[in-house]
Amino acid sequence: MKKLFYSISILLAGMIGLNSCDSLDLSPEDYYGSTNFWSQKSQAEMFMTGIHADLRSKYQMPVTLGEFRSELLISDVTSMGEGVYGPPMTNNLLTKDNTGIKDWYELYPGIMHINLFIKNVDRDIDYMTEAEKSFYLGQAYGLRAYYYFYLYRTFGGVPLETEPTVTEGNIDITALYKARSTPEETLNFIKTDINKSEEFFGKADKKISVLYEWSYYATEMLKAKIYMWSAKVTTGADREGGHIASVTTVDPGNSDLQTAKTALSNLLNQQFELVTDYAGLWTPEGKKNKELIFALCFDKNELTNWGANWFYNVALFTNATDLDGNRYDADPLKLLTAGPLRYEYKTAFVDIYDKDDSRLDATFFQYLFEGKTRGACWKKLIGHTDGGTHYYDSDVPIYRYSDVLLMLAECENGLGNSAQCAKYINDVRQRAYGDKFAGHEFIGGSFADNEWAILQERDKEFVGEGSRWFDLLRLKDANGKPFVFSAKAHYGSTLPILTDDQSYMMLWPVDVEVLNGDPEIKQTPGYDN
Repeated sequence: MKKLFYSISILLAGMIGLNSCDSLDLSPEDYYGSTNFWSQKSQAEMFMTGIHADLRSKYQMPVTLGEFRSELLISDVTSMGEGVYGPPMTNNLLTKDNTGIKDWYELYPGIMHINLFIKNVDRDIDYMTEAEKSFYLGQAYGLRAYYYFYLYRTFGGVPLETEPTVTEGNIDITALYKARSTPEETLNFIKTDINKSEEFFGKADKKISVLYEWSYYATEMLKAKIYMWSAKVTTGADREGGHIASVTTVDPGNSDLQTAKTALSNLLNQQFELVTDYAGLWTPEGKKNKELIFALCFDKNELTNWGANWFYNVALFTNATDLDGNRYDADPLKLLTAGPLRYEYKTAFVDIYDKDDSRLDATFFQYLFEGKTRGACWKKLIGHTDGGTHYYDSDVPIYRYSDVLLMLAECENGLGNSAQCAKYINDVRQRAYGDKFAGHEFIGGSFADNEWAILQERDKEFVGEGSRWFDLLRLKDANGKPFVFSAKAHYGSTLPILTDDQSYMMLWPVDVEVLNGDPEIKQTPGYDN
């Protein structure tokens, strides 16, 4: 982890300002590792604000780690003839020399930051009430679990950093060397952290929910995801110390699945609900809607996102028509400026939507480029126009209430309750079809039938939100194998996304700079050659 000291130094030098997004702004008053800094409530609050600012800077992570490899995106040239971003991830050509991401997605500086907060707040202090301290520690342990859960699902076992070594001024590089823990150790650590978060929130006013900050409800959502993953996904099970999932098909007595269901049930009958209009989730007026449990805030005056990379190049969009051949205006979405188009979904995926499903038009803008090449722009981050300028400032959702319902469907399916599974699927599907829902109801079937229905519903509901790759690894076919090995989950292809002899590619390789910088780190098995 030789690069860690430099990364931490940059992080501590200055944080991103988030003024209008609930005043998330951090200004250093003293050296963060010194005892002088940790003496006032305002200092701890600002430090937690900085932790959230760092999280927002990682807003591309859910899609990069949770969707790029799911084979939904074009991996060569877009419909407009422009080169794409994303390979070797989007075409699953990862190797030890071409890893797609570097330095553990640069998550360890943020983890060290959280470690420093925990060390200085999880002790006897007199500048906060116990309830206030518990609330902030609930946030800290929840956010650390969030980072480590991404690392676990991506790499399996990873180095477990629990102390703020670098932030306290330790520049002895050899002291930073640390081997990867086993997958089992990593998962157990994550479970401990998320349970600590839940415990601390229980001592605070857990009903406090600020959309752009980690909350009790975000912790319950993450806890459900962690325990459902633990129940269903094997990680390194072929190696000593690997995690072996406790259930692969139906097991009514599975404790992890029951734990996930309990966490999700804690999100029912709260302030969250499905909004009536799916398209309304993605409009400027739809910010802070009742479906959002946790989101990352973007604002035209502070920070915009990568939305422009998902839309047509305005300069080239002059001879485009709709799918019936009717010519569009030069800029039908009124983007003013956008592109080049760098990320585009395959038409084979767009075609899985039924024409009565409102999510199709809410999610995609379809066209024929130059009257011949079919294309589709993903619209969820369309932003808004103000004063003659278009701003890509849509919020990035992390957790939505529809995810609660579809995860409950998955829990019920694993517990053998097919009818209840179908009920939760239909709760989401009915919103999608509206007054055209009749005839589109899902009737529960076998375990495998229900798993497939859940996958397809999640594909349509959460495209572009970083869900599908993890869904492919977790949801299973009739043979008890993850859908990543099933051809029918690879839309537009007769081959699976991964073959049996590519099972090691469920995890990612570690980049050579990390391996060269830390002699204790070993490559992910399978990528050694």
